[in-house]
Order: sequence, then structure tokens, then C-alpha cells
Amino acid sequence: MTKSQFNIKISKDLLIRVKRQAMMSGKSLTEHITDLVSNSLSDNEIENTNFSSVNKIRDLEERLLKLESIVRNREYLSERLKPFTNSEAINCTKFMRGVFYKELEKRSFDDKYHAFDDLLQSVQVYDQLNNFFADRLKEIMLSDKPNPWTGKELNDLTGDDKCNCSIRKGLINWAGIIECPSQQEICDKGEALLSKF
Repeated sequence: MTKSQFNIKISKDLLIRVKRQAMMSGKSLTEHITDLVSNSLSDNEIENTNFSSVNKIRDLEERLLKLESIVRNREYLSERLKPFTNSEAINCTKFMRGVFYKELEKRSFDDKYHAFDDLLQSVQVYDQLNNFFADRLKEIMLSDKPNPWTGKELNDLTGDDKCNCSIRKGLINWAGIIECPSQQEICDKGEALLSKF
């Protein structure tokens, strides 16, 4: 292996520490620094760091969306949230479709099927939808005249956590919506909220 000279400027204290570390390990200063640099650049370390960073970012996004949802729903949290009604589910359906088609116009997707696949990946970050919910979401987003969500379906999807619907969170993330209305606002106003984006 051919060697090249590489000059760097470091503080006196750091140089003393590195020299001491090299002596304690029984290596020359060059060997020790070469080992330090090689270890820090190992492919495995970089991949693990990148993977770890992606997971940390995903966890932070999840926590922020959960906090945002709680804050935006604070006026509703003083009383126990009621389950989705069919009329609220219809409003949610119209809102979801409206955001999806607005985003489809903004971005350069080949077609709406490709856009849906991209959206589904964003939703799956927050919750692995089972086949029924994934198929229903696909029907709702891609059909020309879909049957809207029912209150029962959305209650089954969210359980007792109406404010943290995985589809809402995935849609927010996918569309890059910064000031998204609360889940209850979407339930109450539906597509009337689309003018805000």
C-alpha cells in the first residue's frame, strides 16, 4: 500500500493525548492515527450510524406528531372524546381525498397509483395497516366514487386514541403540512379546511 503524507493542525493538548494513547497501545503515532481514522470510517459503522439516525428522526417525528395532536386537541381533551360518528367519518374521507389530490397536483408523480404507494409508506411508518385498512384506504383515495369511511371502521382503526389516527399522521408527513388541523377539526369541518393549504 502506498502512503501519502497528510498534515493537519490540532491543539497541543489533543496532540499530547493522542501521542500518550499511541505509546500506551505500543504503536507509533502514525499507526495509531491510521487505526483511529480507519475505525471511524468502517462501512459497517457508517451504515449503523445512518440507520440509527434514520430511526432517531422517525422516533422524533412520531413524538412531535403525537404532541401536536394532543396540543391541537386540547380543547377536546377536558372531556372524554366520543367515538367517530358516520358523519365525522365522511368528513375525514373528504379531507383525506382533498389533501391527496392537492398533493398529487403539486408533485410530479407518474400517476395516482404511484402517489398512493408513496402515501401508504408514510402511513405505515406510524402503524402497519392490515390488509383490510390498506385496501380501504386505496379504494378511498383512488376510486372515482368511493364509499366513505364509516364511524365503525375509523373506531376500529384508532381504538381509544381518536386523536392519533395513523392515516392522519401519515398524510401530514407525506404532504408536508406544517399547520394541520386537529383530528376533531377534520371530523367537524372536513373538506372546508382544504382552503387553508
